[in-house]
Amino acid sequence: MADILNLRCDAWLLPTDSSVRIEQHWLKAHPELRELAAASASAEFRDGLALAEPIRPWDPSAPLPILTAVPDDGDWGPTAVVERLEAFARSAVAAVPDPDDRPYRLLALPFFGTAGGGAGSHLGAALRAILDACSQLAAKYRVDLVLVLRDRAAFSLAQKLRRDVSSDSSWPSLGDGLHHKAKSLGQEARSGHLVPFLGAGVSVSAGAPSWSQLLDKLRSGVHLKATEEAAFKGLGVLDQAGVLEQLYADQHNSRKAFGEAVAGAVDLPRYGLAPALLATLPSAGAITLNYDRLFETACSDAQRPRTVMPENIPAVGNDWLLKLHGSVSHPDSIVLTRDDYLGYNSNRDALSALVKAHLLTHHLLFVGFGLADDHFHEIVHDVRRALPNDASKNHQMGTVLSLFHEPLQKLVWAGKLDILHMSAAPAADAGSADVQAAVVTAGRELEIFLDMMAAYATDNHSYLLAPAYNQGLDDDELDLRQQLLALAGQQRSAGTAEVWGVLDKALRELGLGDDH
Repeated sequence: MADILNLRCDAWLLPTDSSVRIEQHWLKAHPELRELAAASASAEFRDGLALAEPIRPWDPSAPLPILTAVPDDGDWGPTAVVERLEAFARSAVAAVPDPDDRPYRLLALPFFGTAGGGAGSHLGAALRAILDACSQLAAKYRVDLVLVLRDRAAFSLAQKLRRDVSSDSSWPSLGDGLHHKAKSLGQEARSGHLVPFLGAGVSVSAGAPSWSQLLDKLRSGVHLKATEEAAFKGLGVLDQAGVLEQLYADQHNSRKAFGEAVAGAVDLPRYGLAPALLATLPSAGAITLNYDRLFETACSDAQRPRTVMPENIPAVGNDWLLKLHGSVSHPDSIVLTRDDYLGYNSNRDALSALVKAHLLTHHLLFVGFGLADDHFHEIVHDVRRALPNDASKNHQMGTVLSLFHEPLQKLVWAGKLDILHMSAAPAADAGSADVQAAVVTAGRELEIFLDMMAAYATDNHSYLLAPAYNQGLDDDELDLRQQLLALAGQQRSAGTAEVWGVLDKALRELGLGDDH
């Protein structure tokens, strides 16, 4: 559940036809998209001899749209789906170079053909065909394909169809241990007991800088004397940040300049897969140490908008996001220097208390987190002190999704946190290129884990009674659908109005339209 135009990918499928008609909602990608599409479409594309072509010219730093033609005759069978998806994948692979930050190109496609392309009257069958085709083409062209949906009924049915296939087929790289963990954590989320805790690694998939890369970017904005360089490099990262803050104030004549520079370095236009997958989880709360707005944007696109705290206190609604270390929307709130950390407890006791309460009452899922944050250690220490001695020894407060196996961290957090690693740790003597390749591969495994977890967390069944999805249902579901539709059409009396109110609410949640 996302907006394909807000997703960081290598290329995306832009639905059109032989006359190169572009729907209005795609114009957000570029104000002159229609003109660019018309100029990019060859005679072969217009004649139906070519089914997909990239738009040229295009900003190489932005995801590349690939014109892909829906059938002119409205025939939207499985063969037509495979032909067009294969043309899209082939065209994207030819047009986009190998990425530096992923093992494979990431190609995104919408639920295409549903807005007049011929698939609108049998959505369930079209969804099955797209999922089947994606499984084949991902392997054939060595790409990662992400289906981006805007309709909750389509999303819930797609996840249900994927769950129906064995996990070995849908998520083959994870292995039995991670399969079991992803399924159980997804079910924990489904029950409302899981709270995501997001670290900097979640934003890396969108191109955000790591801590050291952020300091390097900030360093380029001020002048250090040659005699000060060595001393600066010898400082800890918190003290480096403190020095930079003072230099920004002195050299830019503004106390706000440092916070604005931090905001400029991390405020990115598109989220990656990790925040998009986490945004679909049915959790009332979420916590992050990140300054960027990627997760809250992804939540809004997933139709689960969150109230951001402490910007909005008291929080309105049940779905909230606590930004413990500040936000780019309020640069003066950012926690980065040693003084910021030392002053944290005196300024934000109430926020820390909220985290501690959730450590006691919920299961926290730590993603993109190095477990080295001093503030995090303080919170965990305070929670353990609040528990009775016997309970504190084996109180599992959450699960950590780690890229690599870190046996010493397992010792440190034994009985407190369950640490799951996506890959073995890179060899200590490996070259930097080998280590970077291992990080990239493990990062993709983390996305696959989150994908499986999100599939098992989906708590919506609105596809059951939604129109045009019946061809995606099995025989038992079709039988239940007919019984529920018959129930919805029953005569009603004034004496049963209250009961019908409850039943109508349930029927609407299962996809029955108000006009039925």
